[in-house]
Amino acid sequence: MGQAKLRGNKDERAAKAAGLRQRTLDELKQAYGLPDHAQFLGYAVHLEAGDEFLAIFKKSVDEVVKAWAKTPEMALSFQSIAQALDASKACPDSIVVGMFDTGDQIFVAGVTGGDPKQGVRVDGSK
Repeated sequence: MGQAKLRGNKDERAAKAAGLRQRTLDELKQAYGLPDHAQFLGYAVHLEAGDEFLAIFKKSVDEVVKAWAKTPEMALSFQSIAQALDASKACPDSIVVGMFDTGDQIFVAGVTGGDPKQGVRVDGSK
């Protein structure tokens, strides 16, 4: 078996490099007091200081194009933690968050940053 396969997939390697630990959706819902029916929408990049969410992100050799939105509903959603971490690296002072649709609102849960509940990556299984 190749060395890359032994180290895990790209998301697992990116999460490990960022010091994140894996938790299930049910564990996160319980930790944040979310209803069982809350649906995980994906990861987003959040600027806490301005309370803005990355809405457009295009990265090329020559430039990085970014646009920000005021609501999580307009945030660019990443299904891969590796892609979210990559985008966050290009956005100084940003953190990666997980977004959950509770039916009434989009709940934003920290994935990277200083909150004691943060430092996790979502495992899509229950």
